[in-house]
Amino acid sequence: MRRIKIICAIYDIPFNREHYKRLTHLWGLPGVELLMQGLGLNEKFTKEIFYPAWERLDIKQPIPLVQRTREVLSWLKRNKILCTVLTSRHREHVMEMLDRLDLLSSFAVVSTKFDTPHRKPDPRVFRYTLEELEEKFQIAKNEVVFVGDTPADIDAGKAANIETLLVQTGPYLLKHANKIPIELKNVLNSIDDIPSWIEENAGNDFLVPYE
Repeated sequence: MRRIKIICAIYDIPFNREHYKRLTHLWGLPGVELLMQGLGLNEKFTKEIFYPAWERLDIKQPIPLVQRTREVLSWLKRNKILCTVLTSRHREHVMEMLDRLDLLSSFAVVSTKFDTPHRKPDPRVFRYTLEELEEKFQIAKNEVVFVGDTPADIDAGKAANIETLLVQTGPYLLKHANKIPIELKNVLNSIDDIPSWIEENAGNDFLVPYE
C-alpha cells in the first residue's frame, strides 16, 4: 500500500483515506483491476504506466518478508512439506522477485496470472496448483492446506473445500468475519504460527521441532 501511495505522488494522483479504505476492501484483486477500481484510474494508464511502475519498484526494492518467513520455510522443507505460491501477478515479475529474495527453491509450484484465467474468490483458481501437486508429487487435495490473508483468500479456500488458514498480517479484518467466517483454531497471528498449527493438527509425531 505504501508503494502505491509513492507512485500516486510521483504521477500527482490523489491518494487519501478513502482511497486507502477502498484499496484495502478490494485487496486480493489482480493488480490492474485493484488500481482501476481503488483509485479510479483508466485502463490504458494503469496497464502502461502505473502497474509497470509498481512492478519495477518491487523488483528494485523487494518487499520485506514477514518476520521469520525464512525460518518457517526452512522448517517446512526439513519436514518434507511442499510449499506453493498462488498470486494474480505476472509470472516473470513474481519469479524475478522470488529469485532476488533467494526463495525460488522454497516453492514446488508457483501459480500466477499466466497459469490460470481465474482469480480468487473463484475456487477454480486452485486448479493449476492442485493438478501440479497431483501429477508431479502425488499430493491429493485433501492433503493441502491453504494460507491466506484477505477476505477473497478465505472465501476461495472455503469454496474449494480446502483446509484454510488465515494469517492476520493482511487486510482480513474482524468485520469480515460476519460474511466470511473462519474457525478460530485456523486464525493465526502470522506465518510464524504455521509450524505449531501443523504440529497440533497433522497427527505426525515425527516432525522436526520448530525453534
